Amino acid sequence: MKKKEFWIFFILPYLLVLGLFTIVSHLNRNFIQTRVESLVQEQLQATASILKVNIKELLDEGLPPGNVLDRYASPEDVYFIALLDGEERILDWRSQFEGYLPFSRHNRPAGEFWILDSPEGPIFNHYSSFTTAKGTQYYLYLGYSLKKLNLLLAYSRRNFWLMLGILAVAGLIIFAGVYRLHSYYQHASEEALRQAQEKERFKEISGFTAGVAHEVKNPLNSLALLFELLEKKAPEELSRQVSLGKKEVQKIAGIIDRFSEVLKPLSLKSEKIKFSEILKEEIRNLEKEAEDRGVKLKAEVPESITLEGDRLLLGRVVHNLIKNGLEASKNGQAVKARAAIKKKTLLFSVEDEGPGIDPEKSEYVFEPFVSSKTTGLGIGLYLVRKIVEAHQGKVYFKNKPEAGTIFTVELPGGRHEQP
Repeated sequence: MKKKEFWIFFILPYLLVLGLFTIVSHLNRNFIQTRVESLVQEQLQATASILKVNIKELLDEGLPPGNVLDRYASPEDVYFIALLDGEERILDWRSQFEGYLPFSRHNRPAGEFWILDSPEGPIFNHYSSFTTAKGTQYYLYLGYSLKKLNLLLAYSRRNFWLMLGILAVAGLIIFAGVYRLHSYYQHASEEALRQAQEKERFKEISGFTAGVAHEVKNPLNSLALLFELLEKKAPEELSRQVSLGKKEVQKIAGIIDRFSEVLKPLSLKSEKIKFSEILKEEIRNLEKEAEDRGVKLKAEVPESITLEGDRLLLGRVVHNLIKNGLEASKNGQAVKARAAIKKKTLLFSVEDEGPGIDPEKSEYVFEPFVSSKTTGLGIGLYLVRKIVEAHQGKVYFKNKPEAGTIFTVELPGGRHEQP
C-alpha cells in the first residue's frame, strides 16, 4: 500500500466517524430540546386548564380577583403567574423573582405559547383566556422555567465534547499504532526483498568469483613460486624488479582472497569478550598507518564492558570502522572510538573529522563493491554490516553538522562486569 493511499484509507474514515458523531450528537440535542419543549407545552397547558377551573370557581364564589392567586404563590416550576381582566390589565400576579413579570400586551406574540429570555434563562410562556359563570372574561398568564432544560443541554454538550475528545484521542492512538505497524511491515517487506535480491546477486557473483578464483589461483601460485625462485637467483640489477613483481602477485592473491571472504557464510564462535581488549589490539595494529597519515587515534572505552560474540569477527568490525575513519581523515585530524552500555546494549561508535558521506551515496554505503575511494574495493563496510547483523545487531551512520561522520554499532548483550 502506498503512503498516500494509506493516509486516505485511514484519515477519511477517521474524519467521517468524528463527523457522523458530531452530526448525531447535534441532532440528539435538538431532539431533546424539541421534545422537552413539547412536554413543557403539554404540562403548561394541563396546568393552565386546572388553574383556570379552580380560579373560575373562586371568582364565581365572589372572591376578589386580587386575592385569587394567594394560594398559587409558588407552584413548582411555575416562575410567573398572573390574572388579567378582559382588557389585559393585570389584576394580580405572583413571581419567584420579586418585582419581575415579563409581560407586555403590546409585545405579546399572537400565539398561545412563546419563549422569552429572563435573568434566570429562557421562560416558556402560556397565555389563554377563560370566562366566569357571569360571562366576565379573564386571562391567565403562566411562565415555566426552562432552566432544567438548559442544564440538560449543557450536560449533553459536555458529554459530547468529552466523548469527541475520547474518540479523537483513541482514533489517533489506533491510527498511530496501525501506521507504525504498517511502516514496520512495509520496511520488513522492503528489507526481505532487498535481502532476496542481494542473495540472488551474490549467488551469481559467487559462481563467477569462484570460477575466476579457481582459474586464477593456480597460475598465481605458479607465478609466486617462480618469483621466489627468481628472487634467489636473479642478478642484483634485477632483484628490485623481481621483488616488485612478487608484491604485485601477492596483491592479486590478496584481492581474490578478500572477494572470496565476502562470499563465504559466517560461522560465529561465540565467547565472552572484554571489548576494551579488542579495541586496544586493533588500535595497535593501525597506529603505524595513523602516524603515517598524521591522524590521532583516541579511545574512550570502559574496561568493564563485556559481551558474548565472535572475537575475531568483532575485531574485524572495529578494525574496518577505524580504518575507514583514518582513510577519510587528513593530517592533523582525529578519529575517536567510544563504547558505552545502554539498556543491555553495547553502543560502539567511530567518529572522524573527514568530509562526510555524500547524501546521494548514503543509501549504498553498506552495499558490497561500492566505494568512494579510488583504491578501495568497497567490501569493508559491507563486511561490518554482515558481521554485526550475524550478531543480531545493527550498524548505521550520520554526518555531523560541521564535518565528519559517526558510524555506530549496536550489539545486544553488552554489560558492565566489575573485576
